[in-house]
Amino acid sequence: MPTSLSTTGPTPGTTVRVAAGQIGSVFADVPANLERTLEVMAEARAAGVELLVLPECGLTGYVFDSLADMLPVALDREGPEVAAVAAAAERLGLVVVIGFLERVGGTVHNTAVLLGPGGLRADYRKTHLPFLGADRFVTQGDNEPVLVTTPYGVVGLSICYDLRFPEWARCLALGGADIIVNPTNWPEPAQRVAELYTRVRAAENHVFVIAANRGDEERNVPFIGRSQVIDPVGTVLATSEREEGLVVADIAPLTARDKDIVVPDADFAISLFSGRRPHLYEALTRLPDLTSDAERA
Repeated sequence: MPTSLSTTGPTPGTTVRVAAGQIGSVFADVPANLERTLEVMAEARAAGVELLVLPECGLTGYVFDSLADMLPVALDREGPEVAAVAAAAERLGLVVVIGFLERVGGTVHNTAVLLGPGGLRADYRKTHLPFLGADRFVTQGDNEPVLVTTPYGVVGLSICYDLRFPEWARCLALGGADIIVNPTNWPEPAQRVAELYTRVRAAENHVFVIAANRGDEERNVPFIGRSQVIDPVGTVLATSEREEGLVVADIAPLTARDKDIVVPDADFAISLFSGRRPHLYEALTRLPDLTSDAERA
């Protein structure tokens, strides 16, 4: 079952200002990255933003070459850096999602934390790992889907490569997510993710998607920007190229809860969730047989 933290949710018709913070990260310089995070949080709140998503591994940097290189930089998720962001979120009245490399003994996780007023908090360790940057050396998270009820709707947590797996987004949506947040470090080969996957995940689950990327370069790896806010039918409400700054949109989170879509003028209707036939989906739990024809022979 998903993890859920409960607070008072939005009322019908409520509009919420959300933002993806497209900001860079200084490799292995936690104090500089923390300072910039706190600045952007203040800028976002001054712009009326109530829910802010920042990029993957923003506090630590991402393009590490070994576990040994990461360990001195990785953070304790109960440490002073995360506490400083939590204190700022409390003071500003802002819900914020941040990313960092998390040290656990001799291992490291790629972690995102949601922080907000009143001690609101949820922690998520990246579940799906590509062969890229720090993800080559971190330990996979084994957490079940993490969902948190905020004053601005139910938020489901994912990180970057997780978005390529429709099962993960569907589990978040089935758990009640109104908004899927996706802190990311999309490099140039991930153009298609920014162009297609965000929109498809939003539309196939009828949820909002907020993806926060960076547009800078770290250790000769350029990132493509393209941070965005997507609505439940797959429309891009706001986006940016590589420019640093806030990507802001006003959304009505509760509109994501109606999974039955009717278009009377077109004599068309679909039921995204009740139309499912899970008893036929057993193959989802099995690994594919990758044996070649020659090996079978």
